[in-house]
Amino acid sequence: MVVESSWTIAVAPYLVIMRQFIAGSITGEEFETVFLPLYKRDPTRWPADIFRVLDGVFADVDDFVFDAGLRNTVGGLDENALREKVERAYILLL
Repeated sequence: MVVESSWTIAVAPYLVIMRQFIAGSITGEEFETVFLPLYKRDPTRWPADIFRVLDGVFADVDDFVFDAGLRNTVGGLDENALREKVERAYILLL
């Protein structure tokens, strides 16, 4: 999927934070801290294809569990698994 030019500016904040996480410039916890409020407060009425990608990242972040002990008990994604999912989503948004 290629984001139409009319949506490029609106999706840019997501691409920036995703790129930082993929590159390892920020941790999974930092990504979660920025992504969740950005997504939850975003009033944009996204086209269905963009919405599916962003909503998928939201679900993945929601499934992310930083604490390994807790993750062993409750399940969820570790940082590497989250990074892989975010990278796939990032590619879809380009």
